Amino acid sequence: MNKYLNPVNYLNYFTKKIKAFIKIREEKNINNINYLENKLNPIKNVDELLNFHFGTYSDSKHINKDMFEILLKHFLGSSLNILETGSAAHGTKSSMLFANYVTIFGGKFDTVDTNPQIKNFYSFLESRNVQFHTQDSTKFINNLKDNYINSLDLIYLDSFDLDINNPGPSQDHGLNEFLLLNTKLKKGTLIAIDDTPISYELFGIAQNNKFNFIPGKGRLVLDFLEKNPNLYEILYHNYSVVLKKL
Repeated sequence: MNKYLNPVNYLNYFTKKIKAFIKIREEKNINNINYLENKLNPIKNVDELLNFHFGTYSDSKHINKDMFEILLKHFLGSSLNILETGSAAHGTKSSMLFANYVTIFGGKFDTVDTNPQIKNFYSFLESRNVQFHTQDSTKFINNLKDNYINSLDLIYLDSFDLDINNPGPSQDHGLNEFLLLNTKLKKGTLIAIDDTPISYELFGIAQNNKFNFIPGKGRLVLDFLEKNPNLYEILYHNYSVVLKKL
């Protein structure tokens, strides 16, 4: 029996390997994720990557875990070009998940955030295929070439923190990001938008009667799609939403 089929053995094994990697990295000043992937990481499929990531770096009960499973399992471990806005150093640590995905399965990952400390924190992950950028996401997208946008397979929009008492700025920003990308995307591209709950209760607080809508980063995107049907299919909607370009 393969020892990795046992979840307890699997996580214990990788916990030891990560500790060993950190020690080696400190001793030998290794800053290349390829060393981790080639020497210490026998991940063979998307399920193993997800189990490892949420069991080691994130929380197996995180509200967005199902969303990330849908995103990555959709592509069956194929090479992916991924764009993320709002680099994630906390919560699900999506930046690390995406970086590991393209390192193991192939592709390219670009993530952008206004906070330069995130790029510095994750510098050891950077490679020819993994790049952290520091800029406003709408400016960054606006400067991307059309053929780059058309090559994207997966987009995760998670920039501009949502204030549920004043959701307008975050919602406007999310719509602007979407519109800058929308017409240049190929059929089949997936777009995930965080903090766009299907019900107010998912915020974990009492409903604010100030609004006649459910606040969310992708709220105006969903409104746009209601007025423009047949552009996208909604594959998933809970705390976040996943769209597929038709």
